[in-house]
Amino acid sequence: MFRGCAKLSHLAVVVCLACCAWSPVSQVRAAVVPLTDQAMNFTVEGTVNTLGQNKLTLRAEANVIFHVSYNDKTEFESEDGSLTGGRDLRIGLAIRVEGDLTESGEIVAKRIELLKKK
Repeated sequence: MFRGCAKLSHLAVVVCLACCAWSPVSQVRAAVVPLTDQAMNFTVEGTVNTLGQNKLTLRAEANVIFHVSYNDKTEFESEDGSLTGGRDLRIGLAIRVEGDLTESGEIVAKRIELLKKK
């Protein structure tokens, strides 16, 4: 499961105008509309697929892979509330990641929760 509200720096809007239903498009215009700054909060659950130095990949529903980075500001917690750390991450471990989704598609984790196996 994943949900999020990603910041988009620009939204392309294309407006097509046709003379009538059977004629080809007579004019196409594109406009770029900047959006206001908003949080790029993103949450996803899945299993750890690969591990690296302060990075991991997460396999979510439908085999979607997310690239996640974490640092010394990232909070680690187990489902029972006890504090953990990056050293507790293992391939195959179920986790929930909360963080910011970057324009490149990477999630910068603010919080990683280790989940119990179901």
